[in-house]
Amino acid sequence: MTTNGITLARKLPKLKDCGLNAVNISLDTLVPAKFEFMTRRKGHERVMKSINAAIDLGYNPVKVNCVIMRGFNDDEICDFVELTREKPVNIRFIEFMPFDGNVWNVKKLVPYAEMLDIVVKRFTGVKRLRDHPTDTAKNFRIDGHQGTVSFITSMTEHFCAGCSRLRLLADGNFKVCLFGPSEVSLRDPLRRNAEDHELREIIGAAVKRKKASHAGMFDIAKTANRPMIHIGG
Repeated sequence: MTTNGITLARKLPKLKDCGLNAVNISLDTLVPAKFEFMTRRKGHERVMKSINAAIDLGYNPVKVNCVIMRGFNDDEICDFVELTREKPVNIRFIEFMPFDGNVWNVKKLVPYAEMLDIVVKRFTGVKRLRDHPTDTAKNFRIDGHQGTVSFITSMTEHFCAGCSRLRLLADGNFKVCLFGPSEVSLRDPLRRNAEDHELREIIGAAVKRKKASHAGMFDIAKTANRPMIHIGG
């Protein structure tokens, strides 16, 4: 489950009883004032409480998604990495990606290579882990740290060839590519009581139409697509 973590802490025990065993929590800053500026509400302390509660309850993995933007939170990269020293958490640095409404600008993009260089210069024993063929992240472990660090490099080193992700949206549409505007409705055939084999055919046909790679960050920025808040984590 991907969540902003604001009200998560009190729900975690019940969610675990229901079978949930892993969480992705979005957090772009460790500075409460920045958090309030970006989200337009207080709640940084509650998000941190949710992260710690998930760890204490044995959720595994506990991932923290952090979109890095130049001039906003790129000075916090090492602070986020420090969290992995004592916490078995996976910090995932995400390149700033263009979506409707997020005022994307390439000048705000901090490339993966630059982020990794910052980490390597600060920490010793940074080692690349073996990634699964369908992983969307490049994963690293640092000597002496309980947790791990990952980079999602969608803009500068795309991983389209190995991406097996499909996204089902809240309105019943699904996307075969996060950056593509194309969507296919599953809601409508479900409301017509479509058989399972019909749904498999619809999904299979959409997957076969998936392109080999996304269009590149500059073309993506000019393409109409939903805001990420409407797509979901």
